[in-house]
Amino acid sequence: MKSETAELSKGQSYPLRPTFLKAELDRALVTIDVSLTRSPGNLFDVFFWPPNPNLPHERFYIRTGSVPSERAAEARQRMETVTVPALLRWMADILAADARSPLRREKQSINLVRP
Repeated sequence: MKSETAELSKGQSYPLRPTFLKAELDRALVTIDVSLTRSPGNLFDVFFWPPNPNLPHERFYIRTGSVPSERAAEARQRMETVTVPALLRWMADILAADARSPLRREKQSINLVRP
């Protein structure tokens, strides 16, 4: 898994730890290319991109945002118990599809923004 993290302003924290996500992806046996980008803001979306002329392999691109530091522990708990498991189920459904399935041949995305 590749990971990029933008600097945060004082009073903001990232609830998703790259080490946690990497361990969960490994445990779920997700072996295709995964990129994580953490940046300020209220976002959590994931894209599945099938092979194309510019990049000949499948990949997932995950973008996640930040929360106020005082909410970080609560947000991290929710991320680890609700959001990431939902993400892994979505990924597993795509990866379980036949390579000729529209689910696997077409771009897919999911928005898992936390409330």
